[in-house]
Amino acid sequence: MRSWQIFKIWGIPFKVHPYWFVILFLFSWSISNQVNLSSGDIYNIKEAWIIGFLTSFFLLSSIISHEVLHIFVSLNQGVKIKKITFYFLGAILQIDKYCQTALGNIKIAIVRPLFCFVTAFILLFISNNSVSQELISINIISRVGILNLFLGFLNLIPIGSLDGGKLLKSIIWHFSGSKNKGRNFLNKVNLFLSFSVLIFGIICLFRFNFYYGFILSFLGLFGVNSAKSESQFLKIEKILKFSKVSELKLKPLRKIEFDSNFSELNKLIKNKKDESDKYFFVTNNGRWTGYIDENILKTVSIKKWERNFIGDFKKPIDSFERVYINDKLWKIVERIEETKEGFILVLNATDIPLGIVDRSKIGNFVLIKLGFNLPSEIVKKLNYKNQYPLGINLPRIINSMKQKGDL
Repeated sequence: MRSWQIFKIWGIPFKVHPYWFVILFLFSWSISNQVNLSSGDIYNIKEAWIIGFLTSFFLLSSIISHEVLHIFVSLNQGVKIKKITFYFLGAILQIDKYCQTALGNIKIAIVRPLFCFVTAFILLFISNNSVSQELISINIISRVGILNLFLGFLNLIPIGSLDGGKLLKSIIWHFSGSKNKGRNFLNKVNLFLSFSVLIFGIICLFRFNFYYGFILSFLGLFGVNSAKSESQFLKIEKILKFSKVSELKLKPLRKIEFDSNFSELNKLIKNKKDESDKYFFVTNNGRWTGYIDENILKTVSIKKWERNFIGDFKKPIDSFERVYINDKLWKIVERIEETKEGFILVLNATDIPLGIVDRSKIGNFVLIKLGFNLPSEIVKKLNYKNQYPLGINLPRIINSMKQKGDL
């Protein structure tokens, strides 16, 4: 569903997702029921609904104001934000560029929980010093203050997606000088907390309350899977950043002499073992002089196949997309995505062609590095389709690494 823009600050659109209104109603209904149960002798049903709705509304308003301050600090630390969408108790930022310093990330991570605590302190101070605690306005102020206090502590939990996790990661980065140390430590903390919640949830499931035990078990299992996925992403990023083309198993070049005719080319095409192969590289007495696409057969009449020679139709080898054997793997992925066919020629330091690399070769190399060995049948299918295996989106991972300043 499409989000609705509520305002625009510093060129950044602030949007609200339509689901927010459903949650706003449910939250208002929940608070009004709580008021009826705890203070039904003080407030009638209408007043309970007013308290519920205004508490929810002002809670959202405080979240938006905190987010505006968070955006202000983020922009001052070099973050480039495309848009922000609110989902009631939080927001999702679409970021084009992340902060590149540990201290800057610490400032960004601390600002939201800090202002939650400041808001809570001011509101609770007003409510506690009020003459009457039974006034509707004071009841609302007190509830919004308590909820802000809850959000402040919630945001400080050291989980990756929360400010507490980002703060912990950035502090370790600041004192160790290594961003990856912070990410690895945070991931271990997330895994430990998730296992703890999972075990506690299983105990609750069989010993105490089935409903709460089921929810805790589900959350713990989700956290464990998320931590494992993050661990895999860290490994993939390391492979892309430090591995070289020389570590890949290249696809051998198919050779053909420049004075071969089209009938000889046709025989070679019929006998090929890999259906994804479509290029032949032309040689002249051992020297590489160019290349042709096997589809060239369709452009020449069969009657002329004996009289037409490959050397007359070759393209310059310099026009083929190429990389060098010592180039980093992440650069090769970028180059491949810029090509139409997804094939790149690999050269050595003296510009001599060594082989071809494609998406399937890179993807299979990454999987082997991760400890996965796919069956040969699946590898053959991937080679034919020239795709990254198992849905691994390497270009997206590289783009994320660039946004974070890891490349």
